Amino acid sequence: MSLKSKLKSLKEELVTFSFWKSVRCEFLISLLYVFVGCGSLTHIREPAQDTYLKVSISFGLAEATFMQCVGHISGAHMNPAITLAMLATGKMGVARTICYITAQGLGAIAGAGILYGTTPAKYHGTLGVTTIKPDIGPGQAFAVEFMVTFILSFTYFANLEPKRVDMGSRSLSIGLSVLLGHLFAKNK
Repeated sequence: MSLKSKLKSLKEELVTFSFWKSVRCEFLISLLYVFVGCGSLTHIREPAQDTYLKVSISFGLAEATFMQCVGHISGAHMNPAITLAMLATGKMGVARTICYITAQGLGAIAGAGILYGTTPAKYHGTLGVTTIKPDIGPGQAFAVEFMVTFILSFTYFANLEPKRVDMGSRSLSIGLSVLLGHLFAKNK
């Protein structure tokens, strides 16, 4: 395909209703994902033994729920890592990738802002911000995050496989991969 035809195709995509609908969906579900996921930790002053389980379940169920709601519209990435993986494998174009990542970032900021505004100050704490435990080095933390993100990406791509014989809920399997990642990473 020539550069001229690629630019024409890009211009045609950028003016379609479905393109901007998918970008709006990424904004909305990123907002809701941060609000619900991080919000599951804001009311807790002293983390208890079951705190990590509650937070992990909240993020996993949020992923599955929002994937079920808008997965057919935008793919329900909710995560720039997934969007970049889609670009790297040729499943998305550059313009869509840029718009998705921008919408995801703005949605996450808006979700955090709404969470901050709707949470009483005495419960703010870290507002669900991930921190590294003192005995874990930055390289180790990166490796853990890399691996759990790989599992999430692997699950997304497994569910996109056109030859796949349906083995159950795609949304649920992706949500469970988030739950698995949280349960593993929270203990590191």
